[in-house]
Amino acid sequence: MSLFFYILLAAAPRWDLDTSISYVYNSSSSGTGSVWCASSGGVFHYSTESGIGTVYTCPEDLPIPDCRDLLLDSKDQLWIATGGSGLVLKDGDGWISYSNFEGIPGQGIVYSVIEASGSIWVGCSGGLARGDEFGFVPVIVQGSFNPDDVYSLAQRNDTLWMCTDRGIFSLLSNNDPYNPDSWTYWPETQGLQMNRIRTGEHSVYACGNSGAIELQPGEESFKFLIDYSAKPDSAIVDIMETSQGLLAAGRGVVYRRNGSGWQELGENLPSYLWPIAFLELEDELLISFSFNDNIVNLGNSQTGYGFYRLNNDQLWDHIEIPGIQCKKTHQMVSLPDGRLYVGTYMRGVQAYYPDFGWRGYTASHGMPNHFQTFSVAKDPVEGIWASSYHHGLSWIRDNDNYESHGDTVLTFIRDSLESFSPSATLIKADIPNNQPVMIVSQNNGLWAAFKQFDEAGNPDEPSGILGFNGDPMSTMNWAPRVGGSGIASVNTRAVYPISQDSLWIAFETGAGCQLLVHSGNPSDPSKDVWYPGSGEAFTSSSGLPSGEVFCFLNAPGVGFLVGTAEGLALWTGSGFVPYMNITEQIKTMSLDLRGRIWCLGTSGIYRIADDKVDVFNEFNSDFNPFSLYSWEFSATDQVNGGVFFSSIDGLWNVLQDGGSNSSGNEISFYPQPFLSSENLLRISGPSDSAPVTVDFFRLDGSYAGRVQSESVSNWQWDGILEGSYVASGVYMVLVTINETVYQARISVVR
Repeated sequence: MSLFFYILLAAAPRWDLDTSISYVYNSSSSGTGSVWCASSGGVFHYSTESGIGTVYTCPEDLPIPDCRDLLLDSKDQLWIATGGSGLVLKDGDGWISYSNFEGIPGQGIVYSVIEASGSIWVGCSGGLARGDEFGFVPVIVQGSFNPDDVYSLAQRNDTLWMCTDRGIFSLLSNNDPYNPDSWTYWPETQGLQMNRIRTGEHSVYACGNSGAIELQPGEESFKFLIDYSAKPDSAIVDIMETSQGLLAAGRGVVYRRNGSGWQELGENLPSYLWPIAFLELEDELLISFSFNDNIVNLGNSQTGYGFYRLNNDQLWDHIEIPGIQCKKTHQMVSLPDGRLYVGTYMRGVQAYYPDFGWRGYTASHGMPNHFQTFSVAKDPVEGIWASSYHHGLSWIRDNDNYESHGDTVLTFIRDSLESFSPSATLIKADIPNNQPVMIVSQNNGLWAAFKQFDEAGNPDEPSGILGFNGDPMSTMNWAPRVGGSGIASVNTRAVYPISQDSLWIAFETGAGCQLLVHSGNPSDPSKDVWYPGSGEAFTSSSGLPSGEVFCFLNAPGVGFLVGTAEGLALWTGSGFVPYMNITEQIKTMSLDLRGRIWCLGTSGIYRIADDKVDVFNEFNSDFNPFSLYSWEFSATDQVNGGVFFSSIDGLWNVLQDGGSNSSGNEISFYPQPFLSSENLLRISGPSDSAPVTVDFFRLDGSYAGRVQSESVSNWQWDGILEGSYVASGVYMVLVTINETVYQARISVVR
């Protein structure tokens, strides 16, 4: 099979996504002292000696960052179950994708994969399938086995066990799975909402929303070990026999069975963390953890905290894992030397160093905490500034290298903090409050935007913006602009420097924006002038599409732009006019190094160039729009020329050429996935008036058919090839325009 028929995730080379590799759903042993892990942000190889080895991420290596399970089979083939793109198999330098068309039932969510009796078994949103690298066959036995969802698979001796939406089933795996007599249904498990099954030396265990159950040898039914059936707010998410005994993972606690009861195992586990899955590696007990939200509905969980290890003193130790540890990213700063600093939701500041990779600055490195580090900005003289929401402003001097030895972290606060890392160095300073939400650099210093902590409870709390500069190791100069200084509102959302002596400010709650012209020194307020006036703001009455302002951009050749809740506006010098007929919410925007404008909207990312607007979304690119916060960020990639965007899926990098195909030209099909028999599939390309031929191929390499048109703009497809609708699945296509051939892929759903 040629490389063309693999799912090559370089098929969209202009979209890059750095994601979390710390939210571990499941694992598969790969030999002495090492294990493969499936996580919310890809797949990685963990070794107790060397840490992470191989890492596979989206979209370069995987079609989707959400990986639910994996298997290193007896042929040393790596199978990966994804949360939306079916099953994938590592094959040399590429990946083979198995979807509905290759026998994986459902619409792409695969929960579990296991090897038994010489076959690969797959549990997914459409049921169960059995097969190998050549394809799969769904397993449906009317009257004996026909669940809609198979959440978890396990094997013990010659029996295959599975948790489904209809309860627990077992199969004598050496028998014919299509023979009704091969199946056993355990009716007492119906309605218990079990979603994970484990096999021990003698017993079979399952767990879920109702607690944990056990089938002992010789018993005819499962019995409760932990009964949460009357407590819908509780759950057991994993249960496993280990060298420490029988363990169960609950909400914020790890239990060990002690006789007929249960006791909490270990100490020193933070209350804000919930365990996800057990892993034992050479008698070392590891547990993956999540921040305490959405732990039961794992598909919606976004944040992981890596592994905790139980040491000989029965204390839980956190294992730092290199890489971006949090998918939810915030403000970033890109430097010409290739370094990149990113604020995160719960892992402090993440820093990338060329030739070394990622490392973090968290509470253990001297930060006051590691939650809600919204902003980072480069100090014009030395170091990086970061804002830890509720915890003031932190200055980081990292000695410009990957090693943490000799780093300095100082945190400046308004007043005392109730809780902070004991390793943090706190310095009281004249800053508005402890809630900074954005930081930017200007030639002679920096600016920070602040928000009141509790507007209703303490309306008089100082807030506003802060200009500052100086030497953090010696003397800092602070110049707050709070209520009464001329600022129109004390709850600021964003700040944006323009020229050397001007600053635009965006306010929350629809209060518009304001322009501050200052002395050129952020810490000197003596020459401050406010526009449109002291205590006044530009709002919809000034021509803004909406008073809800999110971001600004000075675009050479275009002018000064403002992103609002109802589209873009262009500054005229005294007011605003709508720009480019974009009417949806624009949360952040930046320029690439070719001067093109990239805007994050609610439906996708807009690219504005040469008086033309293109939008990239889930239908015609790898980008998956998702908006969660009031604060969204972007920045120019100083090395590759593209633009970085924050997201809850990780850090997006859109390279400067744009587009979404492997050929280097702007070929895309929309909508994607294509709902056959309901919509028409269309194509966009570099030559809209040229004849186009599209040849379809199945993933096994067989030819499926051809669709032609006299022009790209007139090309359309109704899902029919050779006189009938094609089956659901992924198709590879060759697009010929003006004797140039482009490669792409299409996902079809019926």
